[in-house]
Amino acid sequence: MVEKKVTVAANHVTKRFDLAERQSDKVKAVFKFWGKGIPNFWAVKGVSFEAHAGETIGVIGTNGSGKSTLLEMVAGLTQPTSGQMTINGSTSIIAIGAGMRPQLTGRANIRLKALMQGMTEKEIDEKMDDIIEFSELGDFIDQPVKSYSSGMKSKLGFAISVYSDADIVIIDEALSVGDPTFTQKSMERTKRFKEEGKTIFFVSHSAAQMRQMADRVIWMHYGDIRMDGPIDEVMPEYEHFLKRFNRFSENERLAYQKRYKDAQKSFTLEHLKQIERNRQLLDDPTMAMQRQKENAHAFIEDNEKMGWVTRIFLVVMIVLTVGLINKQLLNMSWANVMAHPTHLVTNFAPSKLAQLDRRHGRDGSARPQEAPVYKVAQNTYTVQDGETLAGISQKTNISVEAIMQANQLTDQVVTPGQVLTLPVER
Repeated sequence: MVEKKVTVAANHVTKRFDLAERQSDKVKAVFKFWGKGIPNFWAVKGVSFEAHAGETIGVIGTNGSGKSTLLEMVAGLTQPTSGQMTINGSTSIIAIGAGMRPQLTGRANIRLKALMQGMTEKEIDEKMDDIIEFSELGDFIDQPVKSYSSGMKSKLGFAISVYSDADIVIIDEALSVGDPTFTQKSMERTKRFKEEGKTIFFVSHSAAQMRQMADRVIWMHYGDIRMDGPIDEVMPEYEHFLKRFNRFSENERLAYQKRYKDAQKSFTLEHLKQIERNRQLLDDPTMAMQRQKENAHAFIEDNEKMGWVTRIFLVVMIVLTVGLINKQLLNMSWANVMAHPTHLVTNFAPSKLAQLDRRHGRDGSARPQEAPVYKVAQNTYTVQDGETLAGISQKTNISVEAIMQANQLTDQVVTPGQVLTLPVER
């Protein structure tokens, strides 16, 4: 069997669009420190396929799936953001209004578009009458295209492409408008393209047209190729998806679309690289084992790098934990801890602990009959909302009795805003 010539080869092709609200945002995005940059939308997320001479490929998918963007790259109207699109031959795209100049007449547009497709002035003059006849536009051919209906624009575009000598013909929903008679005539002419060995990309929402024209189908789904295969395999799956999708409620449909569109916004080239690495691992077990070894070595190296960081972190946590426990046991304020950090250790001496227990009545023995004598310092303390005398005592590390004696209090009731004198034991 003779292998047919590859006319189109896409290798991990992507297309990104910037979602800038204003032109000035694109300028600001050059300087990253001015903002977070412009959000991106990846209309095509790394697709790969081949097309051959004499092959008719149907391209299907819901609105916004990336069909037109992909075919614009095939036609050379736009360039991929990354990846490689190889075109072996000349291209012609048939779409509603594609390449048309609205202010020019239909006749002038025929000449302009034919020149763009590589035809000479002589060839255009020889084919002009045949093109006009095929378009069925009659006297409207000398009217500005801006006055044409969508069906008339489609007829004109198809008629020009019929008489071009392109190797690759792209029909982007151009047969979805217009009258049935012209549509059937155009489909018959498209079949002749196939017989002439041309590669045809055919986009249509009509399942009947797709089955009549295509022998292979690429199903685009929000920037990805979901399926690529014979029409008898792909179309039933696509129609099953459409039935399920159309049964969704409005909220379910919006949620479904939002999930995939968010994925198109958050997509990066690193995601594509990871997908390709995973595919290679599945295809090559030896590579998978090598990748596992590399990951194991990387894990060990990361652990060694993190070893000292982990140890330092643990030491700091232990010191903080011990400090908190000591502070609570010794009833010290943070001010005292910062001023006398050694007290966290020295105050655990038996004599110090015994003295602390006696001071706070934690030793179970009777208090001495004679109250300790205090001298009054100039330090004062203003009572805050919700504070109690016991809380102030703990915060200042001064016993409740000492504060009551220094302020001649008969009970432990304090009020917000009250100014207390803080004594120092003599």
